[in-house]
Amino acid sequence: RGRTGITGRGLLGKWGPNHAADPIVTRFHPYTNQLQVVAIQRQDTKAWGLPGGMADAGDAISPSVASKFRAEAGSVSDYDREVFSAMLDELFDSRKGRQIYRGYVDDPRNTDNAWLETTAVHFHCSRRLASRLRLEAGGNSMTWLDVDIREQRYADLY
Repeated sequence: RGRTGITGRGLLGKWGPNHAADPIVTRFHPYTNQLQVVAIQRQDTKAWGLPGGMADAGDAISPSVASKFRAEAGSVSDYDREVFSAMLDELFDSRKGRQIYRGYVDDPRNTDNAWLETTAVHFHCSRRLASRLRLEAGGNSMTWLDVDIREQRYADLY
């Protein structure tokens, strides 16, 4: 028996490591100055988590997390699309991101033969950008959560 005791590929797309890119996006709330993090409520499980998703091994991190974030934030009108895109380009500038973790993730989809490995990169919004960046998710609920252990959605992030 291996680490999980489950054989096969399970729900993951590849045998062996399945790579993910997870942006950790923070800001100080424009009015309360409370530190906040972007989170999404997954449509399938209703659990709160970080926006992100699967990536190919060796992908450049900033473009990969920016792409995942764009897909999660998704639905903006054509008029706003250019402005939104420019804001995300500023936010996910590779010189501003700081890799904070790279490696194995204890994920419920892991098996002995297929597992999740992530690269988590922190991006902090400038005050100007934080006050302008609206979050509207397509299939998922995306929001700013207070970084506070008393905030149940924050405490349950995975």
